Amino acid sequence: MREFDVASALHSPPRLATLASMQTAVFDTYDLFKRLTVAGMPEPQAEVLAGEHSLLTHERLASKHDLKELEASNKRDIKALEVRLKHNLETLETRLNNNLSELEARLKNGLEKQNAAAKSNLEALEARLKNSLEEQETRLKHSLEKQNAAAKSNLEALEARLKNGLEKQNAAAKSNLEALEA
Repeated sequence: MREFDVASALHSPPRLATLASMQTAVFDTYDLFKRLTVAGMPEPQAEVLAGEHSLLTHERLASKHDLKELEASNKRDIKALEVRLKHNLETLETRLNNNLSELEARLKNGLEKQNAAAKSNLEALEARLKNSLEEQETRLKHSLEKQNAAAKSNLEALEARLKNGLEKQNAAAKSNLEALEA
């Protein structure tokens, strides 16, 4: 039996048959098996190696067509994701704008209520101050009237005493004058 020469067996690549309808490359395991046995590999080993090589080629390696399909699928997925993301962002923007509008309305309403309450409190305070000032004015006026009445009464009493005293002095002076003249 000849010695197996790996270099010569693998020197020319195995034939790949392309099926027009399937667009997939089919690995020719028989061609590899023949080349391995011609190169001196025992048939059982050549059969196992060709089978494993076929399995590896069909199940684990991606063809250019597989990669192109994967790329196209990824592009479709990315585009769909972009569309969903754009929609989600628009929805989020709409929700945020609505929430801001609601918050603005609530704040405006709250400020209007606070302003109304403050105005009402100021009006009530102004009314209380006005009443208090009017009460103070009334008390002061009453107190001044009492003091004026007392001062008038005192002046009248003083005037009466002075008049009475002057009349007595006039009468005494008249009496003294008559005594001097007589």
